[in-house]
Amino acid sequence: MTLRLSMTCGPYDRARALIDGAVRPEGIELAITVNDDDVERQRQAVRGDFDVCEFFTGAYIADLPFKKLGFTAIPIFVKRMFRHSYIYINKQSGIRGPKDLNGRRVGVQNWITTAALWAKGMLEDHYGVDPASIEWIAEQPVGIPDWQPPNWLKLNMAPAGRLQFDLLAGRKIDAAITTEIWAPNRHPHIDFLFPDYPAREREYFARARCFPIMHTLLVRNSVLDHHPWTARSLYDAWEESKRKLYAQQEWDRIHMTSLWYRGLWEEERTAAGEDIYPWGFAKTRHELEIMLQYAFRQGVTPRQYRPEELFRQSMLET
Repeated sequence: MTLRLSMTCGPYDRARALIDGAVRPEGIELAITVNDDDVERQRQAVRGDFDVCEFFTGAYIADLPFKKLGFTAIPIFVKRMFRHSYIYINKQSGIRGPKDLNGRRVGVQNWITTAALWAKGMLEDHYGVDPASIEWIAEQPVGIPDWQPPNWLKLNMAPAGRLQFDLLAGRKIDAAITTEIWAPNRHPHIDFLFPDYPAREREYFARARCFPIMHTLLVRNSVLDHHPWTARSLYDAWEESKRKLYAQQEWDRIHMTSLWYRGLWEEERTAAGEDIYPWGFAKTRHELEIMLQYAFRQGVTPRQYRPEELFRQSMLET
């Protein structure tokens, strides 16, 4: 008997074959709702509107001590992004490099966002930034009712109704980490912390071997309890969808309407291998371990979790 499940995700190229039905998970009739609004999709997932959902990894990690979500991850990391180009400064603040962030006022959307988790960890590990020296200004509160900030953290809320962008433009904060695009040429006083971010991303990847995980696929616990095979079926279907994308990109390598696509394609494969967007536990354990280290150091979790604690036992074989 076929199991009917609902799923929501963004309109990604790596999900295209699933979305258009060219790939179907074995034993599952999957009703897919495509939603390009990350925040609204997150709200729907928290309400339990779907059986399978793309979810913010930072929020999933923050819930580990409480287990309130009612979902468990499978190692399909729906979205990955470098975040060097999402750290912005006010050029009038005198910040010339990452260490100049120490002792300043820095905005975040909220403390546990995945983008901020990676950016803060990267700044501390690779650039000597001390998060405890910074006054952090959050645009929104942490949406985990029982979460408590660590004692060392200087975390304050932005004035009600004030956006981070306006605070940065008006020098109410000196810098900000966001998922929005504020440069180049959006405001005369706002610029990248790393104007040479493409080179910084390449250097970071070569050093850390991380393509930062942003969103992860979650499955409702009641589905996994009653039908444990669904985790592997969904995992295999997402992998097949990604392989179909890779085959299309191989053709696009020559035919894409683009100036430099072939050169970028070949550069990426040289740097990362044939599977540039890895999923599965074994291939990504080192990235998950770094995320969990960051989560503990930043007070997102009260202890450092192990990557194995993110998934059901069957998924550790992927």
